[in-house]
Amino acid sequence: MSALHNTDGIMLHLSPYGDSSVIAKIYTEKFGMQTYLVNGVRSSKAKNKSVFFQPLSLLQLVVYHRPDKGLQRISSLAFANRFVSIPFEITKSAQSIFIAELLYRTIREEEANHALFSFLFDAIVQLDNTISANPDFHLLFMIRLSAFLGFGPTDNYEEQLCFDMKEGCFSTKNSSHLYVIDASTSLLLHQCLSSSIKELQLNHKQRTDLLNVMLQYYQLHLPDGFRLQSVDILTELFN
Repeated sequence: MSALHNTDGIMLHLSPYGDSSVIAKIYTEKFGMQTYLVNGVRSSKAKNKSVFFQPLSLLQLVVYHRPDKGLQRISSLAFANRFVSIPFEITKSAQSIFIAELLYRTIREEEANHALFSFLFDAIVQLDNTISANPDFHLLFMIRLSAFLGFGPTDNYEEQLCFDMKEGCFSTKNSSHLYVIDASTSLLLHQCLSSSIKELQLNHKQRTDLLNVMLQYYQLHLPDGFRLQSVDILTELFN
């Protein structure tokens, strides 16, 4: 029998189901990644309900939970923190789509991870509350998320060292090695690891180069098939 539970959650992915329902992937504080069947979201009478299912929406949920079921149900929901800028600013909106897809593609655990949830919740609030959009936010987020996923870069940077993506640290290996990035991009990565979001200011080429490195880095450390469609949105936006 299902029991009711209160938990905060972060909306990540939505798929249509039937004529008016959806299947929502939500990362919850209490149960980790969960899949919910939600009826009536796409009906003409439920326009206000769809606002809860935007990328990265921060939700307060009352859910039915059965550990032996793959598809759960939501009893009621409200905003845990309602956005004031993300849906209305094109840069933040694109970044939220990228981050939501990144989390959807990388988090698999159906169990609580309070440290990860707190990091995600605080980062999303920071993205929404920043007065002006920071074009590097998603990149720093991606770098810092990798630590929670178990393969965060080790910041042992010194001059003449280059980052070895396979080993996850800076190395003296020859730069022709397949998984070692060039010195200038290695320095950028070190600066990202040691800087706050306010201190970092990359130009377009630096941002593009480092994003491509991080995408390849994730591909090396995750199961085959990791790819983010939303990268194309960011690339077009920042061009």
